[in-house]
This record gives sequence, C-alpha cells and structure tokens, in this order.
Amino acid sequence: MQPLTLRTDRLVLSAPTAADTEDVIAYANDPDVIATTPVPVPYGHAEAKRFVDEVVAAGWRDDTRYEFGIRRAEDLRLLGTVGLFGIVDGAAEIGYAMHPDGRGHGYVTEAADRLVRWAFADAPDGLGLVRVQWRALATNTASAAVAQRLGMTYEGRRRSGSLHRGRRHDELTAAVLRWDDRGVARGWPAG
Repeated sequence: MQPLTLRTDRLVLSAPTAADTEDVIAYANDPDVIATTPVPVPYGHAEAKRFVDEVVAAGWRDDTRYEFGIRRAEDLRLLGTVGLFGIVDGAAEIGYAMHPDGRGHGYVTEAADRLVRWAFADAPDGLGLVRVQWRALATNTASAAVAQRLGMTYEGRRRSGSLHRGRRHDELTAAVLRWDDRGVARGWPAG
C-alpha cells in the first residue's frame, strides 16, 4: 500500500520521511521514550535513517506496518508516531510515542483514535480489522491512560512478560474489537 494521510480536526497523520530525521532523533532520545519503548540507545542519524527507510517505508510497501507521524495541522513538525504492526488474521498491535513538546494536549489519544477508526473501516477506506491490541510495560501509566481513553478492554498483566533494557518487567495488555462500544474502557484495575 502507498502511504496515506489521515486527518483529525487538529492533526495530520502521515508517514515519517527523511525530512523528519531530526524530529525522530529528538523524541527517540527522550528519557521517557527510552524508559518505556524498545528504541535503540544511543539513537542518532543512522537509527533514524533505518527507521524511516527500512521500518516505515518497508512496512507500507509490504503491508506489514503502517506508521504515521503525528503533526499539528498548523505546524507539520513531527511530534511523535503512532502505528499498527504485527498485522495478521484481522488483528494488529498499536504503538505510539510522543516528544515532550506534544504531551498533555491529547494528541496521542486523538491520533490513536483516528488510526483505530481507519483500522476497523472496511476497504477501500480502511483495513477491515477486527481487533487492535495494545501492550506496554506496567510502569507506563501514560500509555495505559491512552489505551483506556481508546475504550480498550483490559485483558491482563503478564508477570515478567517483557524484557526491556536487560531486565524483566510486568506487561499490561488490552484490546478493542471492531464492534465494541469505545466510549467505555472495561476491566481496568483501579489506580
């Protein structure tokens, strides 16, 4: 599939390109992104080039990953990314990361919601998926909050389910199905 652009009232979602290299490096080096995602450390021009040229471009070309840059409509600088990957048998995983400059404005939730709506829409306007799943380190409360705002149903905690930076961590999992009422997050533990 050729990369496409999705829009919301405030955002433009489009595939990261070589022109976004410096912005990719900036958010990938943020301590919170490093602490909660598998970005390489250190992350420089070679890693950004690999991400744009191999991960993003190849994913779109091979229909294995659909990665979008999150940009404000009035300022197209890349603030972060949201993507679908692990696509198989009508299901995909969603992942997202945001530069500190974009946090606290609801951009990730807005972008992820738009991506989920596209994922569930029938072709040719969408992917026609049935399930979008999410997982993150149990300590990644910001990511879990987005998953809840997307109306995902909590599916569990995998004890020591993830190896991150050489240590085992508990991992939370959740998902939303095409026919779910996304206005309500279900099953999440309190606090």
